[in-house]
Amino acid sequence: MIKESVLTTLRTLGFIPEEIEGFGYRFEYEDLTVIYSADEDEAKCITLTVPYVFNISDDNRVAVLEAMAKLCGRMKYVQPVIMFQEQVWLNYQHHVGDNEVTPELIEHMIHVLTFSTITFHKIINGEDDEN
Repeated sequence: MIKESVLTTLRTLGFIPEEIEGFGYRFEYEDLTVIYSADEDEAKCITLTVPYVFNISDDNRVAVLEAMAKLCGRMKYVQPVIMFQEQVWLNYQHHVGDNEVTPELIEHMIHVLTFSTITFHKIINGEDDEN
């Protein structure tokens, strides 16, 4: 089962996944909260999410949407989403199919999400070198 493989791999990597009832598991990586959403439908996908990346207000909504679009053009595999109508979250979904869940895959997903979070903040703060 993918869920058990992911949880075992996270523990092997030194993470301590804590269950969030009805939502999945959370763990910390370099001051970043990451959520693993266990796929009960067994679609053979792994979904990792960084919640609460940025708050949206009426004043910054257009800038946030533009930053989300810019991030999509830069980062493969990461999808910025709006949750609860006021927060940007970043998702990374990876289809594993019948392949094994490896520490290298999970590390890659976490690193890409971390880099994407940093990149989003640079874009939204105007500190980004690319136009």
